Amino acid sequence: MATSLEKEYLADQLTKREQELSIINRLAGVISSSLNIQEVYDAFVKELKQVVEADFTAIVLVEGNEKYFSALSTEVGSAWHTGQKIPMSDTATEWVFLNKKPYYEKDLCKNKQFRSGEEFISRGIQSLCYLPLINKGEVIGVLILGSKKPEAYNAGQINLLERLSAQIAAPIENSRLYAKAEAVARVDAITGLFNRRYFDERLREEIIRRTDYGDTFSLILIDMDNFKKYNDTFGHMAGDRILVLAARIIEGLIRSSDVAFRYGGDEFVIILPNASTLDAFSVAERIREKIDCEMSIKQLDLSVSIGVASWPGDGATLDELCYAADMALYYAKHTGQNRTSIASKTLFSLNEPATNVNSEADVLATIYALAATLEARDKYTYGHSRRVSRYAVAAAEALNLPPEQVAIISAASLLHDIGKVGIPDNVLNKSGKLLDEEWELLKQHPKLSATIVGHIPSLNACLAAVRHHHERWDGNGYPSGLKGEEIPIEARILCVTDAFEAMISDRPYRGPLTFKKAIAELENCSGTQFDPNVVRVFIPIALSTATDDLELESLKNYR
Repeated sequence: MATSLEKEYLADQLTKREQELSIINRLAGVISSSLNIQEVYDAFVKELKQVVEADFTAIVLVEGNEKYFSALSTEVGSAWHTGQKIPMSDTATEWVFLNKKPYYEKDLCKNKQFRSGEEFISRGIQSLCYLPLINKGEVIGVLILGSKKPEAYNAGQINLLERLSAQIAAPIENSRLYAKAEAVARVDAITGLFNRRYFDERLREEIIRRTDYGDTFSLILIDMDNFKKYNDTFGHMAGDRILVLAARIIEGLIRSSDVAFRYGGDEFVIILPNASTLDAFSVAERIREKIDCEMSIKQLDLSVSIGVASWPGDGATLDELCYAADMALYYAKHTGQNRTSIASKTLFSLNEPATNVNSEADVLATIYALAATLEARDKYTYGHSRRVSRYAVAAAEALNLPPEQVAIISAASLLHDIGKVGIPDNVLNKSGKLLDEEWELLKQHPKLSATIVGHIPSLNACLAAVRHHHERWDGNGYPSGLKGEEIPIEARILCVTDAFEAMISDRPYRGPLTFKKAIAELENCSGTQFDPNVVRVFIPIALSTATDDLELESLKNYR
């Protein structure tokens, strides 16, 4: 009998041990599945909660005399956040670090040992377990579990968690080393600022983020004046010291939310989230003046020229925005150096000497001559751009856009189809259905329009509207497939007004639609082809423009 009971006991223990090993292996496998710990931490916590109570979990890593939260999951909130560094002294983490064994606070309401206890109590946590993460004999951090229940963990569970922490310590350390290597790869070795590689990555993220939330942001592009001459005269080590000085000045004059990068050579760039063009201009001027002052004190013939551009007004894509900032910077260079230029206010062609004031007027006159030529070629679009401009200006004002944006929309409307001068007559005026290759050719006209308009720097602010006026709200437009608020507001307005004017005009493939049918089409396509908000404000404008007696009669009871 005794032997039988002993066998049953041993069998139960073996089964229990196998289950524990299975749990440990499964959890360790989850935490080991990626070098990016944040990617897998939620999955790890989800699995962990099937084993023990866990209303608060964290992985805290030790760095010198500080600790920081590498990963955090909480159902009760937290006074700390991922990446935050705090002193390790007089904390449970320090106790575990020194003693290399678990620390368990059974009931914080009855007995709290460390200053963080009050914070946990205020959030309803009553028991906490700290498990050491030991790698190669050294404590690299602590796995923390908290529960709203007192005495939530028994001895068996703590033993299981201790073995688990031993299994996950190595992959966590590997993740930390990988993160450090990634950080080094993103940093410029000379200035300590982020590098060009990370700038491209961060700018893409910023465009996606701002598109989702509808915010704006700005870029500041900085170039050292006369730096090559200084480098050639005093050597690269002296030049590097100047770059470091400039980097420190830039860091000292930007907000904590702004991010500075060494763009390459003697160029720097700053991303300023939620900053308007004027905000960025103010920051740029402070930087320029401070660097000018420091160089004057050192009696050096060095200064900076700066270009400022803002998303989405100066460019909706990464390339367009960088081009706008680049153009503004080189305008500042070509007009005397040691100055700041705003992309949307750049006046002269960079391909001509700055003193050639008439060059822009000549090119602009040529563009409007091309527009007239286009209308002469295409009787169906005669006056189209002027009528679109009137509609677009009225819509922009109804949306309470500032005067400078209304002016941009007015100019962009007049020039949006200029690229059609490059489309053959047999395609432009074809009365039947276009072939696939003909349609693809016609779809190139927004890009051609932007290329032509791009020769006038003072019209740079119009480029986004001209290039993207055939984008669709649902993302199925062209040429870039932008979606929703990724599309600049100027282009969204132009899309609606251009389509409406085309519908009520005579075309080679159909007669004009009635105002009633055209307005119904706007409503049908609201939310797919068109921005619903623009359609909403434009319909009353369209109704107010109906002058024909028959149109007025048909629309009398429309609303």
